[in-house]
This record gives sequence, C-alpha cells and structure tokens, in this order.
Amino acid sequence: MRLHSALLVVFLTLLVVGSAVSAADTRQVASTNLDTPNGGEETVASQSAPPETTTNGTTIRITPQPDGDARWNVSMEFVTRNENETAAFEELGDDFERGSANVGPSQELFIRIADQMQSETGREMKILDVERTYTPGNTTHTLSLSFVWTNFAQVEGDKIILRDAFLLDDGSSTWLDSLTADQRLIIESPDGYRIQNSPNYGHNNGTVALEGPMSLNPETREIDVTYTETGDSGEEPFLSTTNIVLLLLVISTGIGGLYVLMQRRDDESADDSSPRDPPATVSESRHDSGEEVASDSEPKDDEPDVELLSDEERVEHLLKQNGGRMKQAKIVTETNWSNAKVSQLLSAMDDEGRVDKLRIGRENLITLPDEDIVDFDSE
Repeated sequence: MRLHSALLVVFLTLLVVGSAVSAADTRQVASTNLDTPNGGEETVASQSAPPETTTNGTTIRITPQPDGDARWNVSMEFVTRNENETAAFEELGDDFERGSANVGPSQELFIRIADQMQSETGREMKILDVERTYTPGNTTHTLSLSFVWTNFAQVEGDKIILRDAFLLDDGSSTWLDSLTADQRLIIESPDGYRIQNSPNYGHNNGTVALEGPMSLNPETREIDVTYTETGDSGEEPFLSTTNIVLLLLVISTGIGGLYVLMQRRDDESADDSSPRDPPATVSESRHDSGEEVASDSEPKDDEPDVELLSDEERVEHLLKQNGGRMKQAKIVTETNWSNAKVSQLLSAMDDEGRVDKLRIGRENLITLPDEDIVDFDSE
C-alpha cells in the first residue's frame, strides 16, 4: 500500500496535457478564470516526479463530426519497472475506470474549459458520453479518457471549421498554446469530408499530426483547419449516378450471360435425351408464285446448326471445315471464346483422343486424329 500511495501522489501531478492545459495552469497559460484543483499557486509543470516513475507521454486525438461536435480521446502512457509497481498501477487503473481516483486525464478539466469556450464562442458546449479506460501491459500501461465535446467546431453550409474553440480573448491567445516534448496532437477528418485548407500545418490523408515540442499560439502557428464534403472536391463518390448506371450494366450483363449459359446447358441436356430433328431443307419456303426462295435463317443440308452443337462438336466441325487442322488462335477467333476456355477445352479433347494438340514454335496446332501435318505452314 505504501507504493500504491506513492504512485498516486506522482500520478496526481501528471494531468492530460501538461503545462498547456492542466487545471492548475489554465488561468496562467490561457488567461481563463478556471480554478485550480487545489486552489494553490503551484502548476503541474513546476512539479517534479520521483525518479522511480516514468511516463511515455500524452496523445490527444480529435475527430470533428458533421454536426459540429467533436470526438476526443486523451490517453496517457505510464511505464512500470517491476511487479510491485505494476500491481500498484493496476489498482490505480481500476480506480480510474470507476472514476474514483484523481489520476490520468481529467474529465473535470475539460468541463471547465468547455464552459469557458462556450462564453468565448457563443455556442452551447457540453462534455458528454464520457468513458474511462485502463489498458494494462507488461510494462507500459495506458489510461484513456474519451468524450464528445458538443459544438466544438463551426458549421457553415457544407464546411466544418476547426479554430475558434481553441481561442481566447478575441483570438489573441489560446488555452492550448503549446505541446511539450512528450505530447502529440492528432486531428482526423470527419467521415465524408476532406481538408480544404490548413494554412499552418500539413496533413497526411486528411490527418494532421503534431509532435511536441511546438508552439500553438495564434501569433505563431494556431490550429486552423477547414473541411469540406468530398462531393465538392471533384472526386466522384462511389454511388454517383454514373457509377450506379455502370454497376447496373455490369450486373445485367452478368445475369444475361448466366441465362444464356443455362439455356445452352438445358439444350445440351435435351439433345442427349432425345434425337435431334432433321435439318430443314433449303427450299422449304415458297412464294405464292411457286418460285423457290432459300431461307438465310435456316441451315443448309450439309451445315449443322452450331447453336445445337456441344463445344467439342463445334471444334470438330471447325476442324473439318478447315481441312482437319487449325491454329489454336484461329479457333479462339472463330468461336469468340476466351483463350482460357479454348485451351482447357482442347486439352480435354486431346486427353480423350478427339483431337491432337501439337506445339509448333510459339503456337499450338490442333488437328483431327491421324491428320498429316507435314506441309503445315507455321506462318
């Protein structure tokens, strides 16, 4: 318990954003009228931690929302060096989650800042949906405070502006005027928005990441980020009218192809179970005058209807029409099938002995069984 008490004293001196936003510093650094937790003059920055305590720093993550609210997550990492320190910190972590210990990121601190910024901006602000989380590790342990800060950003039409909720005294100062060496500030873009303007800081895929030490004072590099909806950026959203039409076209084409394939398989099944009708004669159709007229839509006596042939039969028919041999590439052209389908079909027919598949140069020659290929022209 002595170690537990010692660590508690240490962690009470380590609030979320160090000297920049500690409750004891708020009036001194940001010129606010916020009271310190103990009412004393000493600031967190001026206190020193015992040598046995180590902190890995603080990360502040802000994600504005389309309605002007902002989701905050403030996390602090602490390092323990032995089992006794780890056990003591676990007790503090449990107390933090229950809200019964003044350790780690402070909800009360942000409530006081939000009250002050409500007066400065004229927008009603509250700290809602507060969650405290303790994440233990082997040696590194994290205390996190998550909450929603209502009306944190300005909303103007399709734009979200992140600026005035940091400013005090008509923009001459800010309550978050710097980051120390062990502090990070991450500002993420809202869903469906992109950064339109960030004059003081660069960004990576819509995320502004600031590493201390650095000043955030309005006279140097204040926080000022403007977001706009992605639809205004010239980037076409996925579910645009054009993309919807293309998607429907792809779907309908796929359905049509599937229907044709199923019909062909049904026809082939019917052909296997019943004899085919004899082909119609060329001159079945006559005019009233008695003159015979050849029907272009009906097959000739010696030409089978290719639509009624199986894939293997169609290949054999093509080979017979071309003297018993063809290049594989020509079969692809004649059938309008894919290279992959033709290659697989011919390999299967070769295995069954229905054709011979020979490699000549860079291409395959397909022949009917026992076909002479002595005079084959490779060109």
